[in-house]
Amino acid sequence: MYCETCHERLKSGARKCPSCGHAAQGNRDLGSASVRETANSTSYSLPPAPTLVKEERKVTEAKPAPPKPQPRPTVQRANAPQRPAPQSNRAAPSFDLSPDGIRDLLIDRPEMIEDGLRIHTGRDGGRSGARFETSVGKIDLLARDAASSWVLVLVAESSQGKELVGDLLQLMGWVRKHLSAEGQEVRAIVLVDEVPEDLGYAAAAVSDTVEFKRYRVGLTLEKLDV
Repeated sequence: MYCETCHERLKSGARKCPSCGHAAQGNRDLGSASVRETANSTSYSLPPAPTLVKEERKVTEAKPAPPKPQPRPTVQRANAPQRPAPQSNRAAPSFDLSPDGIRDLLIDRPEMIEDGLRIHTGRDGGRSGARFETSVGKIDLLARDAASSWVLVLVAESSQGKELVGDLLQLMGWVRKHLSAEGQEVRAIVLVDEVPEDLGYAAAAVSDTVEFKRYRVGLTLEKLDV
């Protein structure tokens, strides 16, 4: 036993410390501590403190799993509305190769005769120039050109000859007198399938104001890749 105050070693059963007089009650055993006594004092040597060994643990961080690929959303494309095929107001061309068939075709498509040619229209907007009636005969197509001059178009019959020029001059005179303004040009275009043999000199006399053209109608077939 040792004194808690001066650490004096007490005899077994002692109630007071002989050095400092402190009560022996509550004194404790210092265990395996070594005691050094000198002449004037007593020193104590405590056992060395235990060495704490720190264990280092390597913590391996778990790598997160790669994200799963998300399925691409399915986009449904709406069908584009189908546009109706443009409809032409013009009637389908006829394959009638007679003079009447040629007249019908040219009435619908006067630009085939000459660029810029258009049918004469009346005050009501109708195509009054188609088969235009006069007091001296009928004009197959009464039209205006790009310069707004009057143009008479006639499709000659195969039976017409030199009298064709006389009839044409009558019609041109009527248009000049009743329709054209002063100084306005009046001319004619005659369409023929075959040139009459007796038309030569008469046609040469009016070549300044009358033009003769031969018409041909062809049919073209194209191969289709199917």
